[in-house]
Amino acid sequence: MDKSIQEKIRSCKALRGKTIFDVVLMPRFRENLAAYWEAQKQDRAQIRASYEAMRKAGGPKGYKIPAHPIDRLIGLSVGDLSAEYMAVVSKSSNRPAAERLYIQQLCQQAYKLTIAQIVCDEFPELESALIPKPTNAN
Repeated sequence: MDKSIQEKIRSCKALRGKTIFDVVLMPRFRENLAAYWEAQKQDRAQIRASYEAMRKAGGPKGYKIPAHPIDRLIGLSVGDLSAEYMAVVSKSSNRPAAERLYIQQLCQQAYKLTIAQIVCDEFPELESALIPKPTNAN
């Protein structure tokens, strides 16, 4: 990222005085987190469906889906997930390390997108540089 973009980000009036916790409490953050969270849950459901189809087709009998931190977090709502993120950031979470890392990575994506959207509201010319374009993974 070049210096002019960094300067504009630093000069963004909407972000002045905001902490990470202020951003996490914004509805925009929750909307972004909800989109990422739903995508993750759908991916995991698709993996499970693929596994079940393989088993029904006579696949290997002893094979199990590898464990993933999302398996223990799947029941959390977006509000619960953002509260867990605040606990992870403040280092007060009692969750296992793998779950903390997963929560941090997922919520950090939503946080970065939220910050980019806020900056782009003030500086629309930065949208192409800050907000990732959706890609087709087919």
